[in-house]
Amino acid sequence: MIPIAVTQALEDLARIFQSGGAVLYAVGGMVRNNLLSLPVQDVDICSSMLIEDAEALLRENGIKTKQKGAFFGTLDIEFQGERFEYASFRAERYGEGGDHKPSVVTFGATLEEDAFRRDFTVNALYYDILGGEVIDPTGGIEDLQAKRIRATSPDPDIILRDDGLRILRMARFAAELGFTVEENTLLSAKRNSGGLRDIAPERIREELDKILLSDIRYLKGKERVLDGLELLRDCRALDVILPELAAGRGIEQRKEYHAYDVETHMLHTAAAAPARLHLRLAGLLHDVGKPVAYRNTGKMYDHDKIGTGISREILSRLRYPNHITDKVTTLVRWHMYDLNGSAKESTLRRRFAQWGREASHDLVAIREADVHGSGIIQGEVKSAERWKKFLLRMDVEHAPFHPNDLNCTGKDIMQWLSLPPSPRIGEIKAQLLLHCACHPKDNCRERLQKTTKDIGAKATWKNDR
Repeated sequence: MIPIAVTQALEDLARIFQSGGAVLYAVGGMVRNNLLSLPVQDVDICSSMLIEDAEALLRENGIKTKQKGAFFGTLDIEFQGERFEYASFRAERYGEGGDHKPSVVTFGATLEEDAFRRDFTVNALYYDILGGEVIDPTGGIEDLQAKRIRATSPDPDIILRDDGLRILRMARFAAELGFTVEENTLLSAKRNSGGLRDIAPERIREELDKILLSDIRYLKGKERVLDGLELLRDCRALDVILPELAAGRGIEQRKEYHAYDVETHMLHTAAAAPARLHLRLAGLLHDVGKPVAYRNTGKMYDHDKIGTGISREILSRLRYPNHITDKVTTLVRWHMYDLNGSAKESTLRRRFAQWGREASHDLVAIREADVHGSGIIQGEVKSAERWKKFLLRMDVEHAPFHPNDLNCTGKDIMQWLSLPPSPRIGEIKAQLLLHCACHPKDNCRERLQKTTKDIGAKATWKNDR
């Protein structure tokens, strides 16, 4: 067996607990990842000692502590430059529904009782820090060897019915570790997916984000993301957390362009997008307007416009910050633009300036992910390559992508046209930006002044000052 790596700080901490009459264990991901030769990012520790006693013992030894959750008996510990989260052994009882929080928590439990209240066997592994022994009450080592996610209880309904968030965690761990889900656990997840309705949107968002970025956690490969999303689909979790996405299930698309139905295509597109959260979200939601368009007209026209509003509603419901929502909805809105690659270079330059450099490159990435997510084409995407060429040319020519890239200010424009401050100044600057995107050499003060005066001479408002 691979030895568990223990820092000096953790060993010293275990000796302090030993002096208080308790055996200190590392538990969960720290043990699991050591056994899998994966990096350890968080260190959870536990013992039979109640949180109040542990806190007193640690303070006696000059160690900083902070109660993180008295209800759950957890304590943040800072020691020798390292951080640990301590928990007392406990048993839990849940009420009706799938709420993440148990109704009753009982301390003074045994290690075995503590293990069987945890979610999955691979997370219920304990390491006696001073004794050097792995304790495995639920069969987690065998599941690690089989690369399998399995509920700790022989009746997985007990685990997944009590806490709906565990269904998302199941998919996330399977994706991050490259594991499969044991059959009874998967069937239980499908039976109990309705419990996700009781989970706070923020917690759903956090787990969804981790699934969407699961290929950068431990193991590379975009199949990690696809596996996680397909698990959510197969256990009907998507029906609860993203019903707008699940509405695309079974809606077939033109065979010459798509090998998958609408829902499956969106999952593949998300996995094909670069590993940045807003791009993965945009891939996941880019065609979310298709089910509505198809239901209303039998066609999928304007699904990009329809999907923009739906995406905003979804992201708002899941409490995404505004900057993520704005980026994603912009990509959904414009992902169909110039699909056939027929737009003139000057037209594209103006569009790129309106969108900005980052959003323009993001749209290229979504175009490629969209095509690769079709299951038909995996090579070069012609329209995307054409956009890349023009964007590179603009960069080489130092073309502006933002009004602040112009070599003039609003005050300059007011002086050149003898105008007072007004919204017109911003309108003129926007016109200058579009002009210089196509004619980068005009982005100098002399030519900007001339162009500004030309704009002013043509303006319909020039006589109403």
